[in-house]
Amino acid sequence: QANLDATLWVQTSVEYEAVARSVYSAATRDLRASIADSNRTAALEQTGEYQRLPPAIIVDVDETVLDNSPFQARLLMAGERYNSASWSVWVREASADPVPGALSFVRAATELGVTVFYVTNRNAEQEEATRANLARHGFPLGTEVDLVLTLGELPEWTSDKTSRRETVARTHRVLMLIGDDLNDFVAVERRSPKEREDLAASYSDYWGDRWRMLPGPTYGSWERTLYDFDYELDDEARLYRKTEHLDPAT
Repeated sequence: QANLDATLWVQTSVEYEAVARSVYSAATRDLRASIADSNRTAALEQTGEYQRLPPAIIVDVDETVLDNSPFQARLLMAGERYNSASWSVWVREASADPVPGALSFVRAATELGVTVFYVTNRNAEQEEATRANLARHGFPLGTEVDLVLTLGELPEWTSDKTSRRETVARTHRVLMLIGDDLNDFVAVERRSPKEREDLAASYSDYWGDRWRMLPGPTYGSWERTLYDFDYELDDEARLYRKTEHLDPAT
């Protein structure tokens, strides 16, 4: 039940909704200035003479534009860990609701001529259901360009999103990156907590400007690094590894 409070915070607290809406409200206010600054880019992968490229924004999907807390609630009520089979069932339902503020932001960006790309680690087999879920709520998906870039859709599109950010940056100037995990901005998988901290600090000027972070308390690379990405550990061993990172400030 280690995830109970985190899931309840997302589902019941006004604090979670306020944080999410605040992130998207600030991003919306900054849209026009971001478009006007032709030298601006949020993608570390952006190279060459990108100033005249059309503007784009890259958003993650899960816990960034779609809220999967009901799936977390199901796991808790069933006494289960995350598993790919139950996740696939949830994705196929296409019933996740938007994260507060996400839909209005994406629509506002689209109305200003900004293309929004959804870069997700849902796999290629789940793209159709993901599109259906997004379309159900009116998220712009376009018709001429593939805006939903999934894991494994191309051989080089691994769980590291760098190659997909590179793909977008070749044709568009990336104004903002929005996500709930550090990997949505820069590759950090399998780095230690201290390495993550140092890397995030090295881009301090990006946070709240080019990069916008949503809260993701229920899961993520932040949690996996606490038990050294050892997925074979049982729940008790994982909990022990996590408590070793507590700082009592003695």
